[in-house]
Amino acid sequence: MNKEKTDYGTLNRLNLHLVVGLYRSISRISRSTQKLMAQYNLTEPQFGVLEVLYHLGSMKIGDIIAKTLSTSGNMTVVIRNLEQEGWVTRCTDPADKRVCLIQITKEGKNLIDTIFPEHLKDLAGMLNHLQQEEKEQLLHLLKKMNHLKK
Repeated sequence: MNKEKTDYGTLNRLNLHLVVGLYRSISRISRSTQKLMAQYNLTEPQFGVLEVLYHLGSMKIGDIIAKTLSTSGNMTVVIRNLEQEGWVTRCTDPADKRVCLIQITKEGKNLIDTIFPEHLKDLAGMLNHLQQEEKEQLLHLLKKMNHLKK
C-alpha cells in the first residue's frame, strides 16, 4: 500500500527530526552505559545513585531522586539493592534526627573508583567526533531548550 506523505511544514518537520535525533543520541549513550554497568553487575540507575553519592556526599532520598532524574518508586528498589550489595548504607541526619540519609560505603567508593574512569573513556569515545567548541555550543543549546541558566 503506497501512502502519500503528509507535509506538516518545514518547521514541524525540523522539530520532529530534532526530537528523533535527540532520542537516538540518548539511546546510544544509554545502551553503551548499560553495557559497561552490566560488567559490574550494576544497572544504570544504581550507577547514577553511586555516582551522585560519590561526588556530592550523603543525601536524602528525595535529593537523590532529583539529581538522578528518577522516580520515587524505582528509587526504593535501587537503594535497597545497593544496600544488599554493601555499596550504600542508611544513616540518621545529624541535623535532623527524623531524616534518613543515604551514604556510599567504602566498597561503593572502590567500585566507583574502578568504573568511573571507564565511563569517562566510554563517553569520550562516543563524543570524540565533536570538537570542544561544538560540545559547549550543544550544551548551551540544550540548556536554552530546557530554560536553564548558564
